[in-house]
Amino acid sequence: MNNDRYHIKENAEFLKDLGKKYGNVLNRTTMINFVNDAKEKSSISTSVNFGIMVKYLVDVLGLFEEIRIYPDNKEPIIRYVAKYISVSPYEIALSLKSKSFLSHYSALYVHDLTFNNPKEIYINTEQTLKPRNEANSKLTQGKIDFAFSKPMRKTKTTFLFRYNGIMYTVFVLNSKNTRNTGIIKKETFEFSKAINVTNLERTLIDVTVRPTYSGGSSEILEAYKLASLLIDINRMELYLKKFDYIYPYEKSILLYIKYIGNSVLFENLYKAWYKRIDDNLNFYLDYQIADSKLDTNLNIYYPKTFDIQGVLLQS
Repeated sequence: MNNDRYHIKENAEFLKDLGKKYGNVLNRTTMINFVNDAKEKSSISTSVNFGIMVKYLVDVLGLFEEIRIYPDNKEPIIRYVAKYISVSPYEIALSLKSKSFLSHYSALYVHDLTFNNPKEIYINTEQTLKPRNEANSKLTQGKIDFAFSKPMRKTKTTFLFRYNGIMYTVFVLNSKNTRNTGIIKKETFEFSKAINVTNLERTLIDVTVRPTYSGGSSEILEAYKLASLLIDINRMELYLKKFDYIYPYEKSILLYIKYIGNSVLFENLYKAWYKRIDDNLNFYLDYQIADSKLDTNLNIYYPKTFDIQGVLLQS
């Protein structure tokens, strides 16, 4: 392949520009469309077959890298990832599911709400709309105690791939249907294009509801600290009403706010949510808290380490 009998090398710049239009992370179908488009709109020989074209793109021109993504006990999935531009592993993960978005720990990372660089990536698609289960909507202390004495339910759909010498695990989530409330397109310098991700308020709600997907309650507390001056209270209130959770996650959010020392935010939210949290039921900040302590004002158990980690508001 040292010569250019198919006129592929001479079209390298054109192929770069075309690759950007196709999103920089291509599956087999989009690569086929990419190749056909390239042959139609450039001087590349129409006689070159798909296999040879990919060989040139990957091995000769080095425009793409072939990444193998491994589902559990299944054949690997191939992605062709651009090398002419910086592509984030999060973009590779998002290519696994159409209309997916980053959430939980991955959203914390995108919004600069964690100092960590997680190797676990969380992509999310919302479930179809389901009617509320009224039989389960009536909470009792026994139901709450039983649910939070067990590990949090976790997705069984995972993928593994190695990129730039680092192994990543992708967790595919199917969250409650909210009609994609709080899903935004965001550009950051680490991504080759704008990506779908939960916004700040939706992210903080999501991590509160599913702490295991978010580094745990201590990591979430740090995220609340970093976000405390950015939170739109009205937007968070609107989302919580719309999501209509059975569990009183308002108590959890208030506990985090209480331990970041933002008295104004705490007092405003406490007044707004008082009727919803005045239920005489004890709640839990996380699942299976090993060494817990009860906040008797909010009626919620939390890790004792918060007394050291947080900046407690006196109440």
